[in-house]
Amino acid sequence: MIVLCIKSLLPVFSQNDAYIRGILTDENKLPVIGANIIDLTHKSGTVSGTTGFFELKVPALTNITIEISYLGYNKLVFSVNLNPGQIMEINRQLEPATEMINEVIIESKFEKAGSLERINIKSIDRIPTPAGGIESMLITQGVSARNEMSSQYSVRGGNFDENLVYINDIEIFRPLTIRSGQQEGLSIINAAMVSSVQFSAGGFEAQFGDKMSSVLDIKYKRPSAFKGSAMASLLGASLHLEGASNNRRFTHISGLRYKTNQYLLNSLQTKGDYKPKYLDFQSFLTYDLTKKIELSFLGNVALNHYTVIPETRETAFGTYQTP
Repeated sequence: MIVLCIKSLLPVFSQNDAYIRGILTDENKLPVIGANIIDLTHKSGTVSGTTGFFELKVPALTNITIEISYLGYNKLVFSVNLNPGQIMEINRQLEPATEMINEVIIESKFEKAGSLERINIKSIDRIPTPAGGIESMLITQGVSARNEMSSQYSVRGGNFDENLVYINDIEIFRPLTIRSGQQEGLSIINAAMVSSVQFSAGGFEAQFGDKMSSVLDIKYKRPSAFKGSAMASLLGASLHLEGASNNRRFTHISGLRYKTNQYLLNSLQTKGDYKPKYLDFQSFLTYDLTKKIELSFLGNVALNHYTVIPETRETAFGTYQTP
């Protein structure tokens, strides 16, 4: 008797529901697989199968909003109110969605084919050299460095003063004579202020002059917002700040660096009291007078002190067999 009572109640519960079923096809009369059929009123739904067929159970005697959607096709939205036990057949062909968008202008900017090769500046901090900086990256371009403590380099056996260095189209002169890289201070290039680096080991354009060896073309950043960075280590520290005005007509970027290679010099054959201190401050300012005229300023102040009081020196010479 208990079983019969339960069975007699099932038709009563089913009479509270209705069904929406059908087959969805595309413009080629092919079944649409995976289309979404959603009851927006009660937040329930289903998807169409491999034949495009779907079936959705909904409450009867209730105003219901149904949405049929599929990626790339127009949505179908309609309302129904079905009687208990009613089955509504909906066989629809979905229409491809077409949307008008605003005009899009695509511009392509590229550099003229030449001998200058662009260097990825993101790998500057990944090269573990005491000198650091942009010059340490040039080793991958076929140049040779004679001392790891120096930022000087040579190309095809030339001298260091045969290499042109430009920062924002300003030629940098470094008439220095440095012994073994010990007295050399900071590189003229502040890596934290650099936006792009291009290098050529020969055959460069005439606009860079007539030097024989190479050209290193550096461009400093044109900031669009306020930023900054800081770094500290046993070999020194650095700080840089950059920013721009609200209308971006005025931009500024400045960098302060401090370096000491005291710990490296203590490993030399000449023992003594080493106290090298190198300080450098750079600032690059730009102001747009008009859309075609820009006023820019690049300033650099450096204080380099190399102090050593030698005490002893011990040199080992000879061959491996007869030192």
